[in-house]
Amino acid sequence: MLFKKRKYFYFSKDELNYKEVKFFSLKVISTIFTSVVFLIGLVLFVNFIIYDFMNLGHDRINKIVAENKNLRAQIVSLSGTIGQLKDDLDMINAQGEKFRLMVDLPKLEKDELKVGIGGSVSRFDAKQIMANKDNALAQINFLTDQLSREVEQQRESYNKILEKYSYNQKLFAAIPALKPMDGYYSSKGFGRRMHPVLGIFKTHEGLDIINNVGTSVYAAGDGTIEFAGRSGGGYGIIVVINHGFGYQTLYAHLSKVIARAGSKVKRGDLIAKSGRTGLVSGPHLHYEVMYKGVKQNPIDFFFDDISPRVYSKSLANK
Repeated sequence: MLFKKRKYFYFSKDELNYKEVKFFSLKVISTIFTSVVFLIGLVLFVNFIIYDFMNLGHDRINKIVAENKNLRAQIVSLSGTIGQLKDDLDMINAQGEKFRLMVDLPKLEKDELKVGIGGSVSRFDAKQIMANKDNALAQINFLTDQLSREVEQQRESYNKILEKYSYNQKLFAAIPALKPMDGYYSSKGFGRRMHPVLGIFKTHEGLDIINNVGTSVYAAGDGTIEFAGRSGGGYGIIVVINHGFGYQTLYAHLSKVIARAGSKVKRGDLIAKSGRTGLVSGPHLHYEVMYKGVKQNPIDFFFDDISPRVYSKSLANK
């Protein structure tokens, strides 16, 4: 059975007659399609402008764009911070090199620096990094790691400087640098000479400082009293101080011992009184300096313009 095509008419007031509506179905479909498209556009517009109730992701896109902009700003700021850190580390390294020389440590070699930081730390250029956005974070992480290595190396270097400084403080305090007694002496008193009592040439392994019996004798450096008493030989009553670091001092021909064996003394501490015990021709202090068992010329270790008595009083006033 064939369907007949329906026809639609409308009354024309101008012609006072019924006229057929041509292409009625097409016009209806076109009107419906246009209305649907308009409604969809209206909904999308409202969704984008007012609220993403359809969850199409416009808000997320805006957030991502804002976050990306903020991230770029943070990278630029971070680049400036890392650049400043690099400059500060360069300054600390230069100061560290001076400190190493001051405490008698060698400078860090270039090879040591490269091993410590994994190569030379590059200058941080924000514009260059931002030009290569894909690798920006990787470059930041790489340079941050290098800076961390350099900081660690400087920390180790400064620890060594502090250790050497502490060692030097103890060493300098132990060196017998103070003339142990006020009095007169000959600059040629150390070495081979005629013995005043025996009348023969004999090596004199110390320095004779001449003064009256009972003159105060002071420790030439920090140390421990190793022996105090009669020597049983030509030195008479003696005091021996072990200063550590290979140094020892001997004080002979004393009249009285004040410091006791085993006690700790500081440079400038009163340890004895001078005398004329043992094989002597007159009152004086026989003073010896030994370094690793070898007798040294005491004159090489003290300054004659520093009075031991005045030095001792200055310590007491501190």
